[in-house]
Amino acid sequence: MISVFLQTVRGYNAIQTGLILTPATIGILLSSGIAGRLAKRYSQRTLIRSGFVITIVGMILLLFLASATSSILIFIPGLLLMGAGVGVMLTSSVNVVQSSFPEKDQGEISGLSRSVSNLGSSLGTALVGSVLVTSLVQENQTFGLALITIVVIAGIGLIAALLLPPNPAQSVAATQTGEIGGKA
Repeated sequence: MISVFLQTVRGYNAIQTGLILTPATIGILLSSGIAGRLAKRYSQRTLIRSGFVITIVGMILLLFLASATSSILIFIPGLLLMGAGVGVMLTSSVNVVQSSFPEKDQGEISGLSRSVSNLGSSLGTALVGSVLVTSLVQENQTFGLALITIVVIAGIGLIAALLLPPNPAQSVAATQTGEIGGKA
């Protein structure tokens, strides 16, 4: 959504937009790089929840600091936090999904997981993009409205993350093998 905003509302080209979004990329790279160490200290569930919270904080920071006319430098803290949160969340989410299935099914699960992820990204981009280009509000208010839409969607994701069982991989495996409460 931010890249669409930067190109359509602010008039930046693709290269300029990519450079402006660099803080988000740096956040993703840094948090993904330390995700292995974090996974040794915290549960995947905790990391997913934390990733959602960090991402939402970054979005809210953008919502309050950045506007249709503000300096691009104002975007940096929010984008960095969003990237860091997404890096933690996505790495842990993939771990939960992949570890929930046996080795022989990993190829199919990986493909299905990526397909569902891409579908969600496409639907989210379409929804938020529609809000961004709406003519129902003034042009300088569409960015804030689109960010609010993303925060609501991320909030729904956080609620789903709060509903994760204490050890998602073990819970799925126990369901598949018929074990309940550690008994066969």
